[in-house]
Amino acid sequence: MYCPIQIPYTLNKRFAESVQYAEDVVPQFQDFVLCLWEMQPLSERKTSVENVILADGCIDLVVLYGEKQIGFGGMSKTMFEDKLYLPSYYFGARLKPGAFHAITGIPAAEVMDTFLPLAAIDKKFNARQFFELPFSEAKAFFKDYVGVLIEGKTPGIFVSLFDKLSGNIPANVSEIYRMMGYSPKQCQRLFYQHFGLSPQMALCVIRFQKSLEILTKRKAGSGDVMNSLNFHDHSHFIRDFKKHIGITPLELMRKYA
Repeated sequence: MYCPIQIPYTLNKRFAESVQYAEDVVPQFQDFVLCLWEMQPLSERKTSVENVILADGCIDLVVLYGEKQIGFGGMSKTMFEDKLYLPSYYFGARLKPGAFHAITGIPAAEVMDTFLPLAAIDKKFNARQFFELPFSEAKAFFKDYVGVLIEGKTPGIFVSLFDKLSGNIPANVSEIYRMMGYSPKQCQRLFYQHFGLSPQMALCVIRFQKSLEILTKRKAGSGDVMNSLNFHDHSHFIRDFKKHIGITPLELMRKYA
């Protein structure tokens, strides 16, 4: 199953010393939701930590509890040196790639690199009452709401596509076109509709996440990564990630070494 590694929670020691991050996988939500997550400061001291938000194909329903905002958002490009000012309290639902469109009918490209308030989709949601709830009660209410949001919905082939591709990573984007049975032009349109990403970017995201998994869990080197992900040579490895992610997995690892 495709399950993107969250940066910097996994690698940045200073972040982990300042912020408590937790994920909860809810079995009855798994057709559409990778996990429910929450992020709380470990102290009430005012400070800031560096955050890195990687493009991972996911769109989250995010609650900025202190700012009293709730809405959908995703990233089509990596955001470096995003400052997180503490103390801040956040939680949310990380939707599977393709799930946002399956649930709402709205093209995923309209949510990438922006913040879509929940009120734009669900006018009945009472944000004022929601943010009057204590933090723990708001989280419980949110979990119930996510269940209602996906109730009766059926995941299509695109919601499981990242799982399929990450299990057997294609050598190039042409393999995706052949596997899907669509022309390159059709695939481009459908990928932007369901993921907010081009097929090439989606492939790069999957490769990047798989390489992080190899590097963090297996303590492997760049040669192992290139062999596992069908890279032709080291320059191909560097060029592909620099173009689409802005940094290589090894550079990211060294940044937090």
